[in-house]
Amino acid sequence: MFELINSLNALTKAVGALTEKVTTEYLNTFEVLYDPETDEPQTAEASKEPPTPEPEKQAVTFVQLRSRLSEISRSGKTAEVKELIAKYGASKLSDIAESDYAAVLAEAEGL
Repeated sequence: MFELINSLNALTKAVGALTEKVTTEYLNTFEVLYDPETDEPQTAEASKEPPTPEPEKQAVTFVQLRSRLSEISRSGKTAEVKELIAKYGASKLSDIAESDYAAVLAEAEGL
């Protein structure tokens, strides 16, 4: 019975030590992430790395282009859509080069 009590006491001390260590580390981390002078919390990433530039715009896909041009065409601007496609040397939408998708979409938004 004494062995069980001694084991439980040792376990209690070990859990107490672990709790103290975790609590101390948590508080230390909080102090690193929180700057009371600026009164703003910081993320761990922000405190270690400089901000990264925004990624470039995503490429326009054929499906996105077709969808938008269809909407414009349905709104009564079918002739303008056909002219825009012809401007890029194509007789139909699928003939337009992928590299021109973004430019075509930008011009289509102006219609």
